[in-house]
Parts: sequence; C-alpha cells; structure tokens
Amino acid sequence: MNNESLVYLNKVFSDLKIKSCPLMSSLSATSENFDQQLTFTDPQTADCDCGCECDCCRNSCNCGCGCTELDCNDLNFVIDSTEVIVSDFDLTCPGQIDPCNVTVDGIPVDGLEFFNERYMAATNELMTKIGDCACMERGLSTKAYLLISGIGGFNAKLTIILRGSAFGGGTCKKFKLVLTTKKNVFVNIPGQATFATSELCLPCTTGGIAPIINFSFNADATLLNPVIHAAQIGGTCCLTVTGCLVAEPIADVQVTRQTLFRTNAQSVNVPCDDIEKCRQNIGECGMADDDSNAFQLRNRCCDDGRRDDNEENGCSCGCGCNTCDAAPSEPASCGCNNTCSYTNQGRSSRTTSISCQFNGRNGCSF
Repeated sequence: MNNESLVYLNKVFSDLKIKSCPLMSSLSATSENFDQQLTFTDPQTADCDCGCECDCCRNSCNCGCGCTELDCNDLNFVIDSTEVIVSDFDLTCPGQIDPCNVTVDGIPVDGLEFFNERYMAATNELMTKIGDCACMERGLSTKAYLLISGIGGFNAKLTIILRGSAFGGGTCKKFKLVLTTKKNVFVNIPGQATFATSELCLPCTTGGIAPIINFSFNADATLLNPVIHAAQIGGTCCLTVTGCLVAEPIADVQVTRQTLFRTNAQSVNVPCDDIEKCRQNIGECGMADDDSNAFQLRNRCCDDGRRDDNEENGCSCGCGCNTCDAAPSEPASCGCNNTCSYTNQGRSSRTTSISCQFNGRNGCSF
C-alpha cells in the first residue's frame, strides 16, 4: 500500500559550466615527476605492438615488427598528435577564496565553506537584497549575475599521450608515449582565473531555507609545441618532454535548495537502533503462567485484532483440519474425527510474531 509522505530533498535550480580565459605555463615532464611508458610499432603493421622499451626491443613479439635495437642517444622523435587529460584540478590553497571574490549582482555572498573539494556559498542575507518580487509572486527563480574573480594558482594531475615517429639506427618506428603525474605530485599552474555568467537562477527563501551556491573547478588542457629529448642515464633511457601547457579552467556551478516534496511511497520497515534491549527481555503472546487460565498479553504489540474461523468458534483442530464440526457449546470433533480442543475466551494459546506500523502524512512511522 502506498502512503502519501512529505520529504525534504535537495533540488537543483542551476547547473552551469563556466569557462575562464586560458592560463599558459611552461611544462617539463621528466622521469622524476612523471611515470613514463613508451611503446613502438612498425609503420607497415601499425596494429602490431612490439612492447619495446625506449632502448630495448623484445624479439618475442612474433608480429613481424623487425625489432631492431634502438640507440637511446641517437633517437629523434617527430610528434604527430598530442592529448592531455586532466584528472584533478583545484586551487593550490583552497582556503584562500574570500566571500568578496564571489559576488551575485555585485553583492558578496554571506560566507564560504570548503568540503569534499566543493565550495558552498551561503545566501541567507544575499537573497533579501536581490530577490525579485515579480518572480517571487509567480513562484519563479530570480535570475542573477554571478562573478567569481581573482582565483588562482592551481594544481593539476595530468596524463599526456604523445604519438608519432621515432628515428634511430637507420630505422623508423611508430611510437606512443604516455606520461602520468606520479602519486602525490602535482603540476603547478600559476595565474588567476575569472568566471562570469548571467544565467544563475536563485530560488526564493522558503521556511527559512535559502539556496546554496556550490562550485568546484575542472579544466581542459593541451600541450603546445611539445619536444621529446632522450638521454642514456645509468643504463636507462630517460625521456624529457617540454612544451607550453595551456589550461582552460572551468567552474562547475550548481544552485541547490532543500525543497519539500510530496511523494507516494511505502516506507521500509527497519528495526530500531536500540533493538538489543528487546532481545534481553523477549515478549510473547499466549496464556498466563499462573492457574487463573486468564489470557494475558505479555507484549502490547501481540493483539493485532486478527481471528481465524476456528478461533471464533472457540476450538482448534490439531490435525490440520480447517473447520470444527460443532459449536463450542457442544461436544465436538474435528472433520477428521479427532477431538476438538477448546481454548479460553475463544482464542488458542499460540505464539504470534507481529509487526505493527503506522505511516503518518508527515512521513513518520509509528
């Protein structure tokens, strides 16, 4: 059975992605700050991966790659394509944002909190100053201008994928180089970013609950004019990739407010947290222990008001028969010729397990 319930949920009124001007910085990716993985393939069999290292080729690839050993000091790379994946992007000092850096229609937000890589801006006082009366009368959100200014610098974790051709030892091979920032290592991106939008929708305050502006940062990035340098150091071929990293910061902005919803739902009957105290004194439904033969409820949840036909007749058939042949006032036998036993007050002394629940209109269960 479905029951009408009222519940507060976080409703999203705005969900925006706001881009800032690009930030440019020099990048030098070495084996000290980036994990490196270099593989070679033969140009004539581009789908064949030899699994070669920078200066060593495994002849067991068995794919006709012609695995000729490459001299690391003699390697020259020609890059055909570059891809940069940003897996983490945030402020170097998250607590440095001041409420004055986040304004709505030129008015600073009430305060800022940082939790789980997201910033939450309170708007209780702000909504009293910018709320549009015409919108409030129609139950609509107030459209406002959001400005997040003077934000920077940033830390980022990157994966850089370079593809192209490698020349050395009189051979030419296709290569793929994957660089990933090491654990606990971040790429520093200096500079400040500014985010602006006129499409922010702020709902009015209801029941003392004002909207909250949530935002976090992400970025798109690319690497301009990358160059790969190879050098033999201690028997290991080490690579250094240099170039100009261009990062375009993005602010993911959401406006949420706790909103009262009416739903038709059936609540799940879950035992209470203090169920252990019930297990220490288990209640039962049945006859009293004394000689009064009076029916006694040892648990107030036992009497559920249910009766079966045999209990109404004051008899119970112990052989599985469904009915008794005679009324309680007469000697009777069950339909299967077994003696019918009578119980006090028209109820058989049996133990019953009952769950009682009441679902109110306010969502509470009793």
